[in-house]
Amino acid sequence: MQEKRIYTITDTKLEMAYYEGFKRLGSTLYAQEGGVNFLILNRFCSYERESRWGRFHCKASLSPRSTLKIYAFAVDAERGQAERLNQFFHDAGVSWQDKRGYFGRDGVEFVNHEDILLYDLRGEYLWIAVEIEEAGNDRLGDMRLDSRGDNFMQTFPEIYQEENGFFHRYMSIFSSIYQDISDEIGSLDNYLNVETTPLPVLMRIADWFGFEAEGDFLDEELLRRLIKEIYRLNRIKGTKQVMRELIRAVLGDEAYIIERNRMRGYIPVELKDTYRKLYGDTMQDVTILIKRPEDEKLQSQMMYLLQQFKPIRSRIRLVFSDRCNNLDSYCYLDYNAALSSKGYAHVDNDNRMNGTVVLR
Repeated sequence: MQEKRIYTITDTKLEMAYYEGFKRLGSTLYAQEGGVNFLILNRFCSYERESRWGRFHCKASLSPRSTLKIYAFAVDAERGQAERLNQFFHDAGVSWQDKRGYFGRDGVEFVNHEDILLYDLRGEYLWIAVEIEEAGNDRLGDMRLDSRGDNFMQTFPEIYQEENGFFHRYMSIFSSIYQDISDEIGSLDNYLNVETTPLPVLMRIADWFGFEAEGDFLDEELLRRLIKEIYRLNRIKGTKQVMRELIRAVLGDEAYIIERNRMRGYIPVELKDTYRKLYGDTMQDVTILIKRPEDEKLQSQMMYLLQQFKPIRSRIRLVFSDRCNNLDSYCYLDYNAALSSKGYAHVDNDNRMNGTVVLR
């Protein structure tokens, strides 16, 4: 029995494939509603004549009216002939009906099956096509091709190992289940890798470290970056340093952190009310100046994180300060101060009246 090979259809493999209708995001394809969406994978090569092929697996999330069709055919051919046939399948000028004719004439077809056996196919080169008819909100992914080898069948006495016999086909059902479980066990380490673990597991890891990550406050990329550093962040929790690092993680830049208790003895009596308005009136008030235009989503993310790591009893105030020319406000000569100039206001044109505005 030939050695088993597993071909995983990654995003790199999909970049080499030809498809119409689908939109690709990584290794997942999203079907466009209505009409036909089809995919032709780049050729597979076993480097052996008369090779037999094993199993093709995919996961499809289909709407009730959608139909999933999988086509496959194999052929022995010279390398040049195989390349020309591959170019034919990638030719945008050739209709899908003409391409599908090759699969219908010399191959096999499966309807609404995500796990198919290719035992009847023989040839050094293999092509696989996937079609979704009457597509709705459908997606296709997690595709994998197994070559002919079947370690599961090798556990039986040789008399039962007849290829493509009734017993082989019957046991292939359990072989598929066994292979899926084996693959999952083999990839258990991915669940403990912050960069590869699924999002639900990532949320559980965050919970183990006492980090609240529920809700839609943090996008997945930011969440993974934070959890990679969560042990170190927990060690400096409740300090000014942790606030600086959280701000840098979200903004990719620094921000000014002003502590009200550091101002004691420096506030003139006549400016006490102004300072109270800007920086609070208790020793626990902390003002963070962010040199960016006001952004509600960014503000929600920052407050969500800072509330978990800030010093106890401290009160955080976030101030977005882009260009500023107003006295007695968050205006600093070496930070965001700007001289005003005459400008014109345009309604509903994302203009801010922060200078000398002339209405006309």
